Amino acid sequence: MPLRLTHVTDRADFEPVMACEWLSYENPMQPFFRLFCPVYETGREDSITKAASLQWAWHEHEPDAHWLKVVDDEAPATAAAEDRIAGAAWYKIYKEDPFQHEEDEVADWYPEDSTRDFVTQAIGQMEEPRRKGARKPHVFLNIIFTHPSYRGQGVGAMLLRWGMDKADELDVEFWLDATPMGKPFYEKYGFELVQKNPLVPKTETPDDKWRKLEAEIGEIIFWTMKRRRKSERTENVEHA
Repeated sequence: MPLRLTHVTDRADFEPVMACEWLSYENPMQPFFRLFCPVYETGREDSITKAASLQWAWHEHEPDAHWLKVVDDEAPATAAAEDRIAGAAWYKIYKEDPFQHEEDEVADWYPEDSTRDFVTQAIGQMEEPRRKGARKPHVFLNIIFTHPSYRGQGVGAMLLRWGMDKADELDVEFWLDATPMGKPFYEKYGFELVQKNPLVPKTETPDDKWRKLEAEIGEIIFWTMKRRRKSERTENVEHA
């Protein structure tokens, strides 16, 4: 089947990508996904539309970001738009230290209650290893996913290869946060462990909303990983 890698061009083009993202992270369910994409009282479909608007706004805010998608050009004409997308990824390319002018991020897609504090803490903890170790130009893989129907067909490799080629072109490190499920995949492509990073939001006064979200999300563990610069890998081979 002909799978084609291309850029996502605009907000309308992004809507089915977001629907595919939800399908991917919900099959099987990866609870950490709800940190970024909660289901609101208005229902799942409206929540997907709101998530699409939010993530596209994030994308437009970044000076050098790239949403990529892999499409199936031979998908049935009757297939839903999200079912023609085999997978997608969101890259950020930093040509200088991205944290030098950083502002504290607040998870304002959550209501102004304890759940917002929970998610804000979690995201801050998620970024901490890179905030310490990547204070220089680098490529960052922020999101990657494969449609459940296309797993095992090389979609993730296509999306990852784009980032590796870009990092090699710029001769910069390539950073990402791997789930326990994804860690072995990245190791195959030469990514090294920087830090095991459990996310543990805390409060001295947990209310019912905090406890409910904490139970829904469960244990959150990421593995911060990086792939070394091309010139550094070459030097290591020459001196081996």
